[in-house]
Amino acid sequence: MRCMILGVAGLAALALAVPMRALADEDLGRREYESKCAVCHGATGEGNGYLAAYLTIRPPSLTRLKKANGGRFPFERITQVVDGRVDVRTHGTRDMPVWGSIYAGEVPGAYDTKSGQKRPDNAQVRARIDALVNYVSQLQE
Repeated sequence: MRCMILGVAGLAALALAVPMRALADEDLGRREYESKCAVCHGATGEGNGYLAAYLTIRPPSLTRLKKANGGRFPFERITQVVDGRVDVRTHGTRDMPVWGSIYAGEVPGAYDTKSGQKRPDNAQVRARIDALVNYVSQLQE
């Protein structure tokens, strides 16, 4: 009987932990968006951030990505934009991808400053990128 009670308690704890992890990822994604993206793309992702008026190329709305891709949010493509694998003119050159390099530089061992080698597959870097992309997927119209 004791094993059964412990097993049920363990399952209950696991059931509570999964939503908490999802909430933590959502919160991380929101924080990443607000600190890295909102200045250009706006608080709601519509391309109307306070720096947008000063840019030569206006930031696109991030709220229509799903609609522009046949009703499916392009997770892989947006991940590649964020981590620097896809060149976006306003984000800088491929030699200096904006968030992939910055994230890697902020995580010990993810960016070797001597060789300049980037390691965007680092688990902490990947978690931040995934949280950000998931948050952007929630901004869709």
